[in-house]
Amino acid sequence: MQHSRQRIELKTFLRSRRAALVPEAVGLPRGGRRLTPGLRREEVAALAEVGVTWYTWLEQGRTINVSATALARIARALRLGATDEAYLFSLAGLAHTEPTQGRVELAPTVQGVLDLYQAPAFVLDPVFDVLASNALAERLYRFDACRGRFGANHLWNAFMNPARRRLYEPCLESGLLNLLGIFRVNQAAHADDPRFDALIDALMEASADFDELWRRQHIAALTPCAVYFRHAEYGEMRALSNRFPLRAADGSACGATAFFFVPEDAATSASFARMARDGELAPEAA
Repeated sequence: MQHSRQRIELKTFLRSRRAALVPEAVGLPRGGRRLTPGLRREEVAALAEVGVTWYTWLEQGRTINVSATALARIARALRLGATDEAYLFSLAGLAHTEPTQGRVELAPTVQGVLDLYQAPAFVLDPVFDVLASNALAERLYRFDACRGRFGANHLWNAFMNPARRRLYEPCLESGLLNLLGIFRVNQAAHADDPRFDALIDALMEASADFDELWRRQHIAALTPCAVYFRHAEYGEMRALSNRFPLRAADGSACGATAFFFVPEDAATSASFARMARDGELAPEAA
């Protein structure tokens, strides 16, 4: 908290959230006459398990040492939502690693955005199950073609679905490594999700390729990545895969990632356009 503007904003923010929280909401008796409309400072300090003097100085915007652990306890004491907690950490100048919910619920508008996009686009949850996709991504990947326990999983298909591996053939190993790198980062952020262990164990047993690549300890960031495909119907395609973390309908971190492809050349643009036309004609042909 080196900037005076941040200290002023922090002071105002904490006071407003404390004033908005009635004692009954946190299991405290209202008691007699109160000089504040919400919680007292000493009540917040007790709920957060921090010293009253330290919390008072924090709320006054003084230049003091603030740890992420203590700030997280204050956020819980004040019953802050995900957006408010992230804002509190930003005002304090601290990095904020948000807990993500186990079951991903996408905002209702996500599917509409995918459908408007004129190239393949889809959304994966942290363990790489497919949550949503547009028609072009469906035609490219055939998400519904694989059955079984992990049939809807993008990583399982990359290693165990022969048709998917033929699609990745131009850059199979580098493409698989990139997927594994993102997946490994997701696993580290969701250590309590048993689905990761189940999928990894199943792939270790079923795929020698997975076993070998997984042991390389490769990690990858959500940065744009070149992807090359060889499709039986639409030929070779070159695109840039753009990856964006999404938020849940309530604004909290959900761990889902949206993938949007941008064609790298005119031939790929033409292939995507043909895929779109074929998708429009398919119902009439049926």
